[in-house]
Amino acid sequence: MNTDRMNARITFQKSSDGMEWKDVLSCYAYINGVNGNEFFIANAGYEAALTVTVSCRYQPALMKITPMQYRIICGGVKYELLSPADDVRFEHREVIFRAKRIYTEEDGE
Repeated sequence: MNTDRMNARITFQKSSDGMEWKDVLSCYAYINGVNGNEFFIANAGYEAALTVTVSCRYQPALMKITPMQYRIICGGVKYELLSPADDVRFEHREVIFRAKRIYTEEDGE
């Protein structure tokens, strides 16, 4: 785990009804894959999704986060969780999530 790369401030939000979101936990993370297909996405002319890996330092509270009730916000960008928390090698050092960002023409991307 390279903590020097964890420079993105993220917030986990929880929803009980799918409409109203409430901040639950904030931490620093490394988001990998955000820049991979920007040209394709910007010029596709239709909705496209980009899957990313979000790595955070281990915190017991992160292990309770489930894809159906939570999402990630980073710099105003919303990510839908695709997987539950993964305690890498069960070492309690790093937690990884898989998430996706939905790009649409309304985003102006």
